[in-house]
Amino acid sequence: MIAPLQKASYLGNASVSQFVAQLAGWLDGEAFGEHQFYIRDKILPDGYDRAFRADTLQQAFQRFYWNGRHYEQHLAIQQSLRERLSLALSQQHDALVDIIDDTLLWASGGKVIKLYTLNRDWARSHAANLATKLQRSLAIFASDTPDCSAFDGELRMNAGFTKVYTLAAPRLLAYDGRTGAALGYLVRQFCEKNRLLLDPNLCFPWAPGASTMNRNPSTELLHFKQLANRSRFHAEWKIRAGWVLGAACDAASSDWCKGDAGLRRVEAALFMIGYDIPLAKKPARSGRSLLAD
Repeated sequence: MIAPLQKASYLGNASVSQFVAQLAGWLDGEAFGEHQFYIRDKILPDGYDRAFRADTLQQAFQRFYWNGRHYEQHLAIQQSLRERLSLALSQQHDALVDIIDDTLLWASGGKVIKLYTLNRDWARSHAANLATKLQRSLAIFASDTPDCSAFDGELRMNAGFTKVYTLAAPRLLAYDGRTGAALGYLVRQFCEKNRLLLDPNLCFPWAPGASTMNRNPSTELLHFKQLANRSRFHAEWKIRAGWVLGAACDAASSDWCKGDAGLRRVEAALFMIGYDIPLAKKPARSGRSLLAD
């Protein structure tokens, strides 16, 4: 049974609190398990090895590279988008549609894919009250007792809009299928290390990418659901994942994962881990359930 969508009760759940403690250890440099990467991008910068290994979350962050840019280059783009978004939201003028468009295009890697066009068209069709909708969404994400029912139709949440919300509120996690795949993989490592079955409170959903790389962290014993196209479901797991990562960053002692900038670095580490999830090992003979609430 999944704990109610209340921050205190969710983080107080026995399995969640155990995972947060383990995640804090990984943030502080404990190895989460050997992860071999082979980056298939056509263009990579000089000196960037296609094949490398990351044993810690910080190592995964240090290897961040996406869509032709390193982490610091994306950070500069995000800062510009964030400043424009903040101004447009505060003044609620027509520029908001334009900045949402630019953010969605950046989130899609500059590619005019179906998700981008659907999100762009939705934003344009709600231009008259777009600021109100975004502010309502942000208020839900900021609540310790969020009611996500408005995401059933009135508000929007998917792999594109999660980046919009994150730029509008720095403490929000940009939760997409790749981030979910990484969190699921870490939960898998946690469960296998402690010989535990998967608690529903840690069943972070994932989504496949456009390539053939594996994003599914499931095993025969541990099954993680897919995000699919369910706005409320996505919003609720975005919130849970943000609570878990925020608590783990607070519990960790390392400087690299502290503050708003630290959360962005951890997010980048998860993005790299989720690039290609190692295939599951053969199932163990038995497992035991996680502790009850």
